[in-house]
Amino acid sequence: MNTTAQTPALASVIILKIQDFARRPVAEQVKLKSRLESLVASAIRPLPVAARIVLDTFDGLAVVVPARPRAALALAVRSMAVSDMPLCIGVNHGPVMPVTDALRGPGVVGDALASGLTLANAAAPGRVVASRSFREALKADSPARAADLRATGSFTDANLRAHELFMFDRRAARVRGWRRLALGTLAIAAIIGAGFGARLLRLAHEPPPVRPAVVLLQIQPRGEVYVDGVWQGTSPPLTHVEVDPGPHTIEVRNRPSPPLRLDVSLSPGQGMTITHTFTAPPPAPKSAPKSAVKRPEKKVEKKPEEPQRKSLRDYWREFRRDAGF
Repeated sequence: MNTTAQTPALASVIILKIQDFARRPVAEQVKLKSRLESLVASAIRPLPVAARIVLDTFDGLAVVVPARPRAALALAVRSMAVSDMPLCIGVNHGPVMPVTDALRGPGVVGDALASGLTLANAAAPGRVVASRSFREALKADSPARAADLRATGSFTDANLRAHELFMFDRRAARVRGWRRLALGTLAIAAIIGAGFGARLLRLAHEPPPVRPAVVLLQIQPRGEVYVDGVWQGTSPPLTHVEVDPGPHTIEVRNRPSPPLRLDVSLSPGQGMTITHTFTAPPPAPKSAPKSAVKRPEKKVEKKPEEPQRKSLRDYWREFRRDAGF
């Protein structure tokens, strides 16, 4: 058998063993192994792919976590919490070494795996048992989480090696969780109380708020309302305007009618009503048609008539009239 090994490294190992696996029928073994694979697939989901190695064993699975020991303990606790099968869990920390076998392919070997299998054999179903080496690594990584592992005695394996055992204490973890929740709640309450007290102190030193003055509007048929030259809206539907106490110029416009302009001085909380009806301006006088306009007559000066020239007959007629003929 040709096996290639690499440099060993420290890692946490979680062994998940099905109790009495070898004594069960083959059909039940297949069913339990399939359920265990689904369980581990769900439990390792929070870990990045590069931070986990899943190995197959005869009676279960092994998960190698090169990352922080707290992540390994959380994975073991998740597996125990969601499992309804006879599962014994052992957690160890020690050297492991990736190897590549020509027949079996890549894998992992090391004392951490061997001790983890021993811990799983010593664990009861539904229990998480850890070694002292794992507890020391967890204490260096997260002292609060290390307090969840309490000593439960020792176990001697077939090679007469003694292993000090530490069991995951659900009650201690639950109490620690409640304590953390209580401290967080108290911290939030203290922050809220401090903010509320600071607000009360600020309000105690601040002058009371000034009540605005209210101008009620009763405009017919409608008008654009301006306060100090700033447009406020059209009334109706605008029924009132709130202004700061003091002098103001209120103007209501409805073209082409003349605007309504008021200069007022209002006190805090004072109310006043503006009632105004815009009327249409009188129509402009109609201009007379061009045909009816009398134009002044031009005076034409008459030229003096020129004396008419008399003919011989006229002279003869005048002679006879003067002579009496």
